[in-house]
Amino acid sequence: MNRWIAVDWGTSFFRAYLIENDFVLDKIETNDGMKFVQQKEFENKFINLIEKWLVINKKIEVLASGMLGARQGWMEAPYENTPCNLNNLNYVSPLINDNRLSLKIFSGVSQYNPPDVMRGEETQVAGFFNKNKNFRGSICLPGTHSKWLKVKNNFIEKFKTYMTGELFQVISENTVLLHSLNSEKIEKNEFLKSANKIFQNPENLTNALFQIRADDLINSMGPVIYKSRLSGYLLGIELLGAKDFWENCDVTLIGSKKVMDLYENLLEDKVLSLKKFSAEEMVLQGLKSFRKNLMKS
Repeated sequence: MNRWIAVDWGTSFFRAYLIENDFVLDKIETNDGMKFVQQKEFENKFINLIEKWLVINKKIEVLASGMLGARQGWMEAPYENTPCNLNNLNYVSPLINDNRLSLKIFSGVSQYNPPDVMRGEETQVAGFFNKNKNFRGSICLPGTHSKWLKVKNNFIEKFKTYMTGELFQVISENTVLLHSLNSEKIEKNEFLKSANKIFQNPENLTNALFQIRADDLINSMGPVIYKSRLSGYLLGIELLGAKDFWENCDVTLIGSKKVMDLYENLLEDKVLSLKKFSAEEMVLQGLKSFRKNLMKS
C-alpha cells in the first residue's frame, strides 16, 4: 500500500491530503494556522489533526511545506539560495515521538542580492513545473506577499516580493480609509482606471490614497468604488515595480481565482501570454514531485 500524506501548513491555515497511488483519498482543511500553535505543541497538534489517518504499528510518510519550516515553526528548514533547482530542495526531519509517522519539511528559497525570501511558494512553482517542464518566463504568485519570479527549466533564477496584500489589509483596517471600504466587490472599470492613474503618476500614491477618504466625504460614491480604487492603486504600483518580470514576457499566475482575475485584467494586454493555475492544486502537485524526486535518489 503506497499511502502517504501531503501537508501545506501556512500561517493562517492547515491543509493535509491522504494520497495513495497518486490519488487523493481524503482531505483535511482547517483554520489551525501555525500562528495559533506554540512551538512545542506542533507534534501534538499535528497528530490530533490527522489522527484518523494513522494506523497502529504502521508508519506513514509525511511530506510538508509552508511556514511550519520557518524559524518560528515546527523546525527551521534552511533556505536554498537562488539560482535554485526545485528538483533538489533540501529538507529537515524533526524527531517525532509517535512511531506511526515520519516527517520531512522542505526548504524555502532565499536570494542574497537584493535580499528576499519565500517559504511555501516554491512548492507551488514546483507543482507548475511538474506539468510544464520546459517553461521559460515569469511566474506571479499573488497573495499577502506577492511574488514575481524569473524561471527557466525547473530553476528559480531570481524573484521579488511585494507586500501588496498585507498593505491592502493594513490600510483597510487600520487607517482613516476603513470607513470608506466596507465592500466585498470590485468594479472592474474603476479598478483599471485607478491602476492606470498610478502607472502614470506613481509619485502621487499616498495623495491618491487620502483622496479616497476625501471623495467619500464630499461625493459619497459608495464603498465598491473606493475599494476598487484602493485595489487598483496598490496593484498598479506593484506591477510598475515588477515591470521587468512581465513586459514582453510569458506570464503564469498561481493563486486564488478572485485575485488572479484582478491581475489578469491589468496584464492581459501587456504580456506575450498569460495562464492561470490554482495555488492549492499546484502545492499538491509540488509535494508529489518532491516525493518522486526522493524516490529516485
